[in-house]
Amino acid sequence: MLRYIRSGAATFFIDDKELSVEKNQIIYVPRNCKLSCYAQTDNFSFTSIRFTTSVFFEGGDFLADYYGIPLITEAQGEEKYFDLIYDYIKSEDPARIYFVRGYLEILIGTMISRADADNYSLLKRNKTDEEYTLEKVRQRIRKSDNRIDSRIQVVVDYIALHPTERYTPESMAKMAELSKQRFSHLFKEQLGKAPMTYLKELRLTTAARKLLVTNDNISDIAYSVGYEDPNYFTREFKHAFGYTPNQYRKSARD
Repeated sequence: MLRYIRSGAATFFIDDKELSVEKNQIIYVPRNCKLSCYAQTDNFSFTSIRFTTSVFFEGGDFLADYYGIPLITEAQGEEKYFDLIYDYIKSEDPARIYFVRGYLEILIGTMISRADADNYSLLKRNKTDEEYTLEKVRQRIRKSDNRIDSRIQVVVDYIALHPTERYTPESMAKMAELSKQRFSHLFKEQLGKAPMTYLKELRLTTAARKLLVTNDNISDIAYSVGYEDPNYFTREFKHAFGYTPNQYRKSARD
């Protein structure tokens, strides 16, 4: 959870840590933590955003341990993303969930970019090609406490890290070391959609984020998420979001 302090001051207890917080600070509460809060001023107010990550790694909290996000960050304009996220949550725009995800990733990205240099070194040390091999993903999953079937989680994590590879239900089933039928059944049971549908949504959501946070041209973004035909990518994107990629980028920046 991310909590932006809009006014006043308070004492937060995150597990065994006591924190004094005040206006214009962003508090990061890692998953599975116990949180309590006691206002120290009469006008204490805040905005909270709860979210989950789709990829889990060994070693504890993903954002804190691997990206170095501290428990308290001094806001330097990031409050606008809280406002944008809430505006889209309340809107009737059919593509609102994608704007919410996009602005949430921008918010998290700005916090990561301000992390200490030591944390950047840790990130680089853990983001090597070797660390992202299928076997390394399996090792992480075996050590995690994620409730999704570990065989399915292996596939989910791997395709999130390698969106440009060519996948079929057969190839994903092989990664999970299951028959195609058993894999497809388990995948839909646990994630609520077929493997290829999940893959398409992942690629399009990743593309939507890139449209918001980069100035890359549409073709390059299409290739970067696994589409070989930019025109087909544009048709798929418009079908999913109700906007062409250019319209989506323009509407977010206007």
